[in-house]
Amino acid sequence: MRTPLGPFRNACLLLMLATGVVEGAAQTSVQWDTARVWTDYEAALERPERVWRLDLTKQKWKEVDYRLRRFRFLRELVLDKNKLDSLPPWLGELQTLERLSIRSNRLTTIPSALLSLQNLRELDLSDNIIGGIPEDIDALSQLERLLLWSNVIGHFPPSLSDLEHLTELDLLNNEMSVDEQTWVKELLPGKTLHFSPPCRCDFDD
Repeated sequence: MRTPLGPFRNACLLLMLATGVVEGAAQTSVQWDTARVWTDYEAALERPERVWRLDLTKQKWKEVDYRLRRFRFLRELVLDKNKLDSLPPWLGELQTLERLSIRSNRLTTIPSALLSLQNLRELDLSDNIIGGIPEDIDALSQLERLLLWSNVIGHFPPSLSDLEHLTELDLLNNEMSVDEQTWVKELLPGKTLHFSPPCRCDFDD
């Protein structure tokens, strides 16, 4: 006669959860956006499998620390107010990312590594010196919010219209002509768009 395993299995599961053996199962019981926000980088590195939200604002980074690759379950990453002028190609390996913020840095382009983040829903690259939106921006197929205020955006590709989940595009404090704003409105009808008053950008040769 086989012994009932229900109580035994429950006890084993509790033990596994307590020791972190089934980390993924433990974390799925809570919404990721209410999970703890880690701000101590060294402490987070001790248990990277437990970190879903990481805020590395004002770390004085000039380049992204390679140890960031250890955070395989990261959903939200904030790199605001650093000194980053580029991003490493391996950043695209963080496939669980849903929100990425790199405000107030020194980026001049939207790095190609970011276009590999297939689950990204919000991308905030505000307050940089980015000159244009890349042609293949539609690779971010799940993107809902694209925040680019206070840049120098001068290129708005037709592929913006292929972002079927996009609901908001923030282009405040980018010098745009009336024609450029009209073009973006035609690309994204019915979307929430943020513009500053258009500039007088008609220059004589």
